[in-house]
Amino acid sequence: MAAKAVGNPADAAIARAVDRLNASGLRQVESYGELAYRTYRDAHARAVALQRAVDGLIARPDEAALAEARAAWLSSRPSYGQSEAFRFYGGPIDAGKRDDFALAPVGLEGLINAWPLNEAYIDAAHGDAGSGLIQSKVAITRETLIHRNAHDDEADVTTGYHAIEFLLWGQDSNPDGPGDRKASDFTGDGTPARRRTYLKVATDLLVDNLKTLVEAWSPGQENYRALMRKQKPETSIRNILTGIATLSGFEVASERIATALDSGSQEDEQSCFSDSTHLDILANVVGVQNVYFGRYGSWRGAGINQLVRRENPDLNRYLEQRLRTSVELARQIDQPIDRALASPPGSASRLKLEELVKALQVQADLFKQAASALGVPIALGDND
Repeated sequence: MAAKAVGNPADAAIARAVDRLNASGLRQVESYGELAYRTYRDAHARAVALQRAVDGLIARPDEAALAEARAAWLSSRPSYGQSEAFRFYGGPIDAGKRDDFALAPVGLEGLINAWPLNEAYIDAAHGDAGSGLIQSKVAITRETLIHRNAHDDEADVTTGYHAIEFLLWGQDSNPDGPGDRKASDFTGDGTPARRRTYLKVATDLLVDNLKTLVEAWSPGQENYRALMRKQKPETSIRNILTGIATLSGFEVASERIATALDSGSQEDEQSCFSDSTHLDILANVVGVQNVYFGRYGSWRGAGINQLVRRENPDLNRYLEQRLRTSVELARQIDQPIDRALASPPGSASRLKLEELVKALQVQADLFKQAASALGVPIALGDND
C-alpha cells in the first residue's frame, strides 16, 4: 500500500505547533482573562477615587481640593495605562458592548482615553477667551459630550481622562512644568458653574465606562471573557500577541513617542496638561510585560512566555530580556518630556526616547516571530 504523499514540511511544522497550542494554551487564555479583569478592576477603583475627589472639589473649590483631585487623577492613570495591552484586536475596549450600550456602539476607547485634545473645543483657551462648550449655551449633559466627542475632528475630544486632565490643570504653556489652573476657575456662578458641571459629567462617565470593561472581563459571567475561553486557544493567543505587538511597535513607539519627537511640540504629548506622559509610557510598557509573563502586581498566572519557550527557547530568552530592557529604558525617561521634545537633535533627553523607540520596535518584531513560532502568524498593518 502506497504511503501518503508528504506535504510541505514547513506547513506540517506549523500544524503541529498549532495542535500543541490548542492542547495546552487554555491556561494562558484563562490567565489573560484574569489579568484583564484585575487590571480594569483597579482602573475602575482608581477612577471612583478620582470621582470622590472631583465631588470634593465641586463642593469646596479651593486650592487644597484641586490638589487632591489632581493627585487622584495621577493615581488613576497607571492601571489604565497597563490595560492598554488589551487593545487592538477587537476586544471590549475596541468593540464596546454593541447590544446594550447604544451611545457608544463602536467601542469605548475613544470615550476613555482619546488624545490629542483641542482645548478650545472644551473651554476658553489662550487667545480665544470665548471658545469651547463651557463658554457656549449648549447643555452640558452626558449625551451632549458623547455625541460631540471627535464628531467632526478627532482632536475635538470631549470625554475621558484627558478632558478631565485639561479641566484640572488647564493649558500647559510652561516648558518646565504642568498647567496652572486656579481653583477660582471653579468658584461662582455662570462659567465656573458650567465648568464644575462639565467636570462632574465627564468624571461620572469615565467611571461608568470603566465599569463596563470590568463587567466584560468579570469571572463567571456570560461576557467577552467567557467567549474568549470558548474559542480555540490559537485564536485567543493570536489576538493577545497582536495586541501587545501593536501597542509596543506602533502605538507607543510611533504614535506616542516618535511623532512627538518629530514635531517637537508638547501638543503631541499624551498627558501634556499634567506633564505626566513619562508615566503613561512606563505604564504601557509594563502592561505589555504583564501580558507576556502572565502577571499583575503580586498575582501570577500562566504567561505566553511559557508557550514560546517550548517552541523556541532562544527566541523566548531574547524576548524576555528585551522586555526587561524596555521597562528599564522607560523608567529612565527624563521629565517633563516637554524639555526633551524641545531639545536639539543629539541631546541626552532625545537620545533616551529614541533608544526606547528602537527597543519597542525590536520588541514588536520579536512578538511577530513568537506568533509564527506558535503557528499563529500576525499582521500589524502600519506596524509592518
